[in-house]
Order: sequence, then structure tokens, then C-alpha cells
Amino acid sequence: MTVDFQTWMRAVWTSIMEPSDSARKVLAMDIPTQALWTGLVLVAVLNVILVALLQMISPAPLAMQEQAFALSPFGFFAIIGIFFVIFVYGIFYAGRMIGGAGTMAGTLAIVVWFQAVSLTLEVVQFGLVLISPAIGSIFGLLTLGALIWCFMNFINVLHDLNNLGKALGAIFLALIGTALIAGIILAVLGVGPTGGMA
Repeated sequence: MTVDFQTWMRAVWTSIMEPSDSARKVLAMDIPTQALWTGLVLVAVLNVILVALLQMISPAPLAMQEQAFALSPFGFFAIIGIFFVIFVYGIFYAGRMIGGAGTMAGTLAIVVWFQAVSLTLEVVQFGLVLISPAIGSIFGLLTLGALIWCFMNFINVLHDLNNLGKALGAIFLALIGTALIAGIILAVLGVGPTGGMA
């Protein structure tokens, strides 16, 4: 199946405006697990590229830049990749803890799709920032709210919770667990704010 730019942007728009229906369609695709893991790696790589581009145009003072993550692209990929993988498991187990019925494959599909949607909106924001930083900032705030709403509905459908409050709780549990575990792993690997992987 060929997906052109217009079709993809329509899918992104639908995911924001009709998140529950979009989540059901994503789950119904029954995409092979190996393809989903490959997709997760791809969105992680694209996130690294976007971070690098944002650093290139960032007007941050030199003093702030010196305190930023002094990491190579591999270091950034390690951080993002580890976070994504742990977050997938976090969403799965957090949902199960509160009575959800989602599968690991379904969780992976939802997270990959959400990250693809989020990345697309970040690219749009990047373009707007080049035109007008003020407009880019406003778009970023609107996008943040839309993505939170979108992901709540995604998790609600994934775990068949029928309760957006529970879905939000599962997301918070997953984020807390992911932050703790990822922090420990990155500390062991020696990846931190003052130095990083070569």
C-alpha cells in the first residue's frame, strides 16, 4: 500500500480528531510484531534527526549549550530508544494493573502509531518555528494538549477501559516507571547531562 503525503496528513488529522476510531483501526491492522519493533526503531531515529535539527537552529546561549547533553547521535538514540522500549512495556503492564485487556502487540502498535503522529506534528512545528518562533510556540502548546487527549483515548481503547481517567492513570504510571528504569539503565551505561556515549 502506497501512502502519499496528503493521505498521511489526513490520517494524522483523523488520529487527533477521532482518536478512538483511529486506535481501533490501528489495532485491527494486526501488524506483525517484528514490523512494529522496526517501526519503533525508525521513529526513534527520526526523533534523533529532529533533535539535531532543533539544536542547529536553537538560539540558546553558549552557557546553556555547554550544560546540554554532550552526546553523539548514538547517545541520543540510546536515550530515546531505551525510553521508547521501556515505555511500551510500561503502558502494557500499567494498563493490566488497573484491569486493562490490551496485548503487548497492541500496545506496541498504539505506541508506534502515536509516536509517528507526534513526530509529524513536531516536524510541522519545526517548519513554523523557521517562519515565526511565536507561531511555532503557540502551535506547540496546542499540539501538546491535542496529543495528551489523543493518547488518553488510544490507551482507553487499547485496554478497553471505558474510562479516560483510568487511561490517564495508566499513562502516569507508565511514565513514572519508565523514568525510573530508564534513569537507572542510562546511569549504568554512563549516559548523562555532563557527558555521554561516543
